[in-house]
Amino acid sequence: MHVVRDDGELPVGQGGSGRRWLAHTRLVLCGAVVAVVAATASVRWFVGEPERPAGGKQSIGYGCPVFGLNPGPSQECGPPAALDPRRAPVTEGQRTAVRDRARAIRLAASHAGWCMTGTQPECARRRASHEPTQHDVDAARLWLSRTETSASTARLARPGDPGQVGALLYAARLGDVCVVDNLEQVPGGAGGEEIVGLLPDGTCLPD
Repeated sequence: MHVVRDDGELPVGQGGSGRRWLAHTRLVLCGAVVAVVAATASVRWFVGEPERPAGGKQSIGYGCPVFGLNPGPSQECGPPAALDPRRAPVTEGQRTAVRDRARAIRLAASHAGWCMTGTQPECARRRASHEPTQHDVDAARLWLSRTETSASTARLARPGDPGQVGALLYAARLGDVCVVDNLEQVPGGAGGEEIVGLLPDGTCLPD
């Protein structure tokens, strides 16, 4: 056991081994912190370093959520819906209350009638996923209109929209909250579901 004096120095004869012990401890602690960060980084939004345009005003770029071990090249993405300062605040209780319904809304937008319950015979024949098209947007709008929501919409994501440009972006209103998600592929592709507040005009997505 090594004893450290009040002045931070080790007793004579213990300096070398004590310093090695302290260095090893710091290395173990740093490794643990890196492991935790690495384990959670794969599902978070990455915020780019601020860039200073010619006019001198700083702007922040947003990276896409990273899914899996091989996310591929960086894609152009807009900021998460939750970062829009115009939105009304939402409590965790409000989010919890709509999570089950949010899953049904996602199935409507992504699957468009195919394998909606997981027990239908067609579920055994897995469909190949593909990048969303306008046909998928039209199908998503139709099936979203059949969910128990007060309003819903869908479109291919544009620059500035939440999520990856070209993804199937949809939103549905449930009372005072919105379920907003963007699907990189359909059916069943990765996305970035958010439960957020309404915009000032009572809608879930800006025009």
